[in-house]
Parts: sequence; C-alpha cells; structure tokens
Amino acid sequence: MPKERIGIMGGSFNPIHDRHIEIAVCAKNEQKLDRVIFLPTGNPPHKHEGLAGAEERFEMTRLAVSGTAGFTASRMELEREGVIYTVDTLMRLQKQMPNADLFYIIGEDTLFDLPNWRRPDKVFTLCRFLVCRRSTGDGLASHPAVRELEKRGARFEFLSLPPKDVSATAIREAIRSGAEPAGVKPQVLEYIRLMGLYGTPPSPPGAAQMYPRLRQTLSDKRLQHSLLVASTARALAQKHGVNPEQAALAGLLHDCAKCMPLASLQRIARENRLLLDKETLQSENLLHGPVGAVVAEREYGVSDPNVLSAIRCHTTGKVGMLPLDMIVFLSDKIEPSRRSYPALEVVRGLAEKSLVAAMSYSLESTLEYVRSQKTTPHPATQRVADWLKRIQPPQEAEGAHALCK
Repeated sequence: MPKERIGIMGGSFNPIHDRHIEIAVCAKNEQKLDRVIFLPTGNPPHKHEGLAGAEERFEMTRLAVSGTAGFTASRMELEREGVIYTVDTLMRLQKQMPNADLFYIIGEDTLFDLPNWRRPDKVFTLCRFLVCRRSTGDGLASHPAVRELEKRGARFEFLSLPPKDVSATAIREAIRSGAEPAGVKPQVLEYIRLMGLYGTPPSPPGAAQMYPRLRQTLSDKRLQHSLLVASTARALAQKHGVNPEQAALAGLLHDCAKCMPLASLQRIARENRLLLDKETLQSENLLHGPVGAVVAEREYGVSDPNVLSAIRCHTTGKVGMLPLDMIVFLSDKIEPSRRSYPALEVVRGLAEKSLVAAMSYSLESTLEYVRSQKTTPHPATQRVADWLKRIQPPQEAEGAHALCK
C-alpha cells in the first residue's frame, strides 16, 4: 500500500488569508498530496506582538478551510504547554502516522531561517520541504545556502506559484482602521468583527458570547452560512441606512434552530403557542424561522423585537416586512457561498439598489419555479409577492425587468 502524502501548513495564521490557501492548493496539486493539515501555532517562539489568541486563530483557520476537500485544521499545537517547536510537532505526527510521508510547506524566508530552528538536522529526517518563492527568478534551488542545507540532509521541492507578497501586518492594520481588506475570506472577517479582534470593538454587542453555543449547535456548513449571512446583511444594512449591528445579529442567528429535528421544532412551537399553518408546522425548512425567533430570545438573550422579527420571517417573508426583515431574507438567499441558481445574480444586483425590487423578483422567481414543478406555493409566499407588487414603484419594477434581460 502506498504511503499517504500529507502536507503540513504551519503558521501563526494571524489572520489566515487567501495566499495561505493558494499555497496549500498549489502544493496539494503539484506534489499530489492526499491532504493538507493546517497547524495554527499555540505559543510560537518568535511572534507575540499583535498576536490574536490561540483559540481565535484556530477558529479563523477552521472557518477558512472548512468545506475545502482535503484540507483540515488541527489543534495539535494548541493543546501543548510552553513554547512550541516544529521538531516536536513533526515527531508527534510521525508517531501518529508512521506510514505517511510528511511535506512541510514553507515560504522562501523560512527556508533561509531553517539553520536557526530547534534541532534542524532532526527536522530534515522527518519531512521534505515544499517551498513557495517570494522572489522572481529560478536561482533559489541553486542558492549556496540551499546547497549547504541539502548537504545536511534537507530535501526541497519548489512550487511553481508566482511570487506574491502578502502582509498579515497590513491586513491587521486595515482591520484596525475599519477597512475591509482584500484577501481574507468573508466568514473570517465576520468572525473577527464578532470577536473584536485586532483592535476592533466586538460587533454586534454580545455576539462573542453567543458564538460558542452557535458553533456547538450548528453543523460546520450551517455555521459558515450563518457568518456569511451576517456579513452580507451587515453590508446591505450600511447601503440602505439600516442599523448594521441589528442586521448582523439577525443574520448570525437566523438559522439558530435550523439543525433541530422536526419533532423538536414542533414541540417548541406547541409549547409557545405559535399560530402557524399546517404547511409550516410540517416543514423543517419553514418552521425553523418562527421557532428560531423563540430560541434566539430564550437561549441567546435577544430582546430586540426587530431582530426577532427578521429571524421569524426569513423563511416565507410576511406582509408588511420592514427593511431589516428584507435584508435578512435576501442575505439568506444571496450570501457568497450560495450555489448558482437562475435568479441569483439578478437578485444580488437588485439588492444593492432596492430591497423591495430584490424581494419582489426573488419571490416571483420562487413562485415560478414551484409552479414549474407542479406543486402549490406556500400561501404566505404568494401573499407577500402580491403585497410587494402593490408597494413597488413602477420605475423600480421597470428597472428590475430591464436588469433581467
């Protein structure tokens, strides 16, 4: 049986950014790695200033790689006390996976620092190095320092990824100044806002305390979706003059009951005397909205009636929706990870300009699809669509129609 080829991507990941992911993808493809393990450092020997907590850096890493085939985040270096050295990590990995070949992914600057590592000659026996260049030219492989390391037993392969200098310090400074830096996944940026990392105030207030419970009760995929809905809702709220913290909180918690079984949702609905139609009571996809508002209030301490309303009606909508309701409803449909569907890009474009137009087009598209499947649409969906037609200005309807062509 051939040995498993495992890539190791270590680093402070403070924060993890797209260049980390690009390097790992390149290494996996070019060296035919079976998987790549991301190892956030717990207590690195050289980096301390401006370093976010180990748990926060692990969670950012986990959020960034979750859902990517062959990528996982490991807590190995977080669960050890004292200063963490690579040689100790590699020895543990070799013990855990004796039939695996380990490939340590590093940058050019790290390559030249290898002689300063703890027990470098031992490290050279434990892994091969996959090196990402930070400068142009092909001379790195023949550099005298590289030749000297090879004489000591180091083994190198050089990745073809073009050089690109990405500064984590610049990313942190941008976050601290309130900017939204490119190159950081939106779910990671939203987590940074929620937790108040890198000099930002926690936003919305209280979300940092809610997050651990949400992570415990939701699947990884649903948690990612919730962070992306919060991020999308925050951005739409800023465009449309709605409180962004209300929008982010409602977006974060909109699916807080989504992973409950139908029997539990129905029990909560009965206990709280929710007046719901038969179709809603028999559907997890519909019932988690109104039940989610109960859960958000009772288990997460949300008291804002507008936030609870947005959670309650995000599945079917309601006649008389407020802008916050529409923002959460739309964000659920258009967040970045949504798989493409015929109306997606049109709704995204409309949402930037008019919430009513985006809602109207989204619901009409849903109704059209349901009818094409020879099924009956939910009565609430039809009522909301009819209401939106009545309140939508004619010029907006014409603009939406033009955008669809």
